[in-house]
Amino acid sequence: MKILLIDPPMQSIMKARADWYPMGLAYLAGSAVREGHEVIIFNGEHDPGLDYVNLTTYSSNYHLYLDALENPSDPAWKRVASAIANFGPDVVGITSNTVKIPSAMRVAAMVKDLYPDVPVVVGGQHATILPKDVLSDPHVDFVVRGEGEQTFVEFLHRLNGDRQWEKIAGLSFKGDGGFIHNPPRPLLSNLDELPFPARQCLHDIEHYEPQSLSKLFASRGCPFRCNYCGSQNIWTHNVRHHSAARIVEEIRQVRKEYGATYFTFLDDVFGVDKKRAMELTREMTGANLGIRWDCLTRANLVSDELLVSMKKAGCAKIDMGVESGSDRVLKDTQKGLSTKQIIEAGRRIKKHGIFLYAFFMIGLPTETEEDVRMTKEFISELKPDWAGISIFTPLPGTGIYEDLRKQGKIPDKPDFARFSHQSPHSNFAFGMSNREAFPVLAQEMIEYVQNYNGSYRNLIKRGLSRGYHRNIGLLFSDLKKVATWKGLISGVN
Repeated sequence: MKILLIDPPMQSIMKARADWYPMGLAYLAGSAVREGHEVIIFNGEHDPGLDYVNLTTYSSNYHLYLDALENPSDPAWKRVASAIANFGPDVVGITSNTVKIPSAMRVAAMVKDLYPDVPVVVGGQHATILPKDVLSDPHVDFVVRGEGEQTFVEFLHRLNGDRQWEKIAGLSFKGDGGFIHNPPRPLLSNLDELPFPARQCLHDIEHYEPQSLSKLFASRGCPFRCNYCGSQNIWTHNVRHHSAARIVEEIRQVRKEYGATYFTFLDDVFGVDKKRAMELTREMTGANLGIRWDCLTRANLVSDELLVSMKKAGCAKIDMGVESGSDRVLKDTQKGLSTKQIIEAGRRIKKHGIFLYAFFMIGLPTETEEDVRMTKEFISELKPDWAGISIFTPLPGTGIYEDLRKQGKIPDKPDFARFSHQSPHSNFAFGMSNREAFPVLAQEMIEYVQNYNGSYRNLIKRGLSRGYHRNIGLLFSDLKKVATWKGLISGVN
């Protein structure tokens, strides 16, 4: 069968270049290709004609997404419709997080306009948590809940056979008089049974930069219980790992086929199992891969022994979730960390010469203006080499979302198109003495972080961590980003 997998557009509509490929769809594609199906992945966010934009531009362009959702003639939809029509699929699968669900529903409608009898299957975090809501759309036929590879492959098998949908674990669908939600599918115990993500199935792959294709997973799942994080909706709190040998093999393949020399591990938390992390980094060092890489971890997982092994294996950057400079707010998020632990971890990472990227969040429900001031001061105390800032947005399936919903602070039918961490419309800052002034406060914080990052010291240090001597193309790509951040080019084509 001909399978079209779609990541719907949002960021591209806002004229912001996306530096990634949809890994979840690529894993699905790999499993479907192994079963003999023809697969194309259409990444609605991929547009090589766009530039990278800074946080201020991203926020100011947000209205373009909202406008496009109300405009069927927007060029973004024409691109998607063209991909659907040109391929002529037998099945269409759509992935979507919460903020892109309105975009996903528009894509589903386009599929049905062109091919009314082609089944539309939706997956991802939002559909997993709210399958009834997604199935309520007349253009959606099925929802794959949770980890999707095995469920999707079995669906394709039964689509060609007995069509006994009720036998497929993890599948929700429309039945007589309502919706049917089959029991959840058990998690795959051995991740190495999955084929590599099928990057080769990407539509327009020749226009992807190597570093856009060099994202990978070493593990799935996170044992921690931060009440703002939706990762557990798919992977749960049970952590499973690819073997070290499998990861090294994938790195070698991606470097050979696409020329990538800089990789990113997209695990929720790298190093949650120290023994496995040490095994992986030693395997990478022994393989002499000639790459640099980065990952995301937590302050309480950082140790000198692991950092030495990571750096030896090529680790150039570590992303660390900080969120707030207020211990009270950190406690409210159930993150299980203190500012003291974060400071110590930051010092340790920088001591080993690894670039530190710290993530912060503003607008958590219990946060006050004083807490925001503390966060700003904490950035100066931590002195990360780069800082990221986002506006808190509650996601379905998280503890904070459920609390706010029960308190009547989230309506029964939210406008999910505004539920973005970079949306100027996101305002759940109920702890502020003047909540109406929060958008101004948020913009001031975004500009503060942007100016912090824009210092030439930070830009040069980030550049040195990238290993340009191994890939001159990466240098030119990053120079273009710098020009955008510094306002030398507009960031909009």
